[in-house]
Amino acid sequence: MSRKNKFIKPANAEVEITQEQVLEMKRCMSDPIYFCKNYVKIVHPVHGVINFNLYDYQEEMLNLYKDNDRVIVMSARQTGKSETAVAFLCWFAMFNFNKTVLIVSNHNTNSMEMISRIRGVYENLPYWLKPGVNADSFNKHELAFDNGCRIVSQATTENSGRGMSVSLLYCLEGETSFVTIRNKKTKVEEYISLKELYERLYSE
Repeated sequence: MSRKNKFIKPANAEVEITQEQVLEMKRCMSDPIYFCKNYVKIVHPVHGVINFNLYDYQEEMLNLYKDNDRVIVMSARQTGKSETAVAFLCWFAMFNFNKTVLIVSNHNTNSMEMISRIRGVYENLPYWLKPGVNADSFNKHELAFDNGCRIVSQATTENSGRGMSVSLLYCLEGETSFVTIRNKKTKVEEYISLKELYERLYSE
């Protein structure tokens, strides 16, 4: 990580903040929608960096992510689902302690693109709101904060995430991303696509 990047707060940096900013941190910590509406910026292909003005379905997605540990999103392209996920993953890593977020995709470039977007969200936040970034952990594969949280990108393989204590797993590409599931009764394991998992869940 280059320390010349003025948009990165170094790990354990001391920053004076006001009482109002403390209250804002608490509101952001408890509500990802408030965090997104007030502080997250995204990159528009025409207008450049803009405020993240959420649609109702994006607010619903954020609440689902926050309140559930298993969420599958089946959506058309160009609906803003990636921007919503990026904002949530950044929020999760910023306002927790000692958590690992793993982003996997069948193509490593796709998971790295998610990391790049998360870095963009981080860089455009107010300096006082940002957690510090650990040295050499602000790159195309990883982003690690001084609160013990990190976000890692990998290609989807049978070994993805092996050796990690993953707190949050985000998978891209439902038809080509696979997960291992285990039947609690029979203990039988299967390696199936997210699309097939979705179809099984909603056919019951």
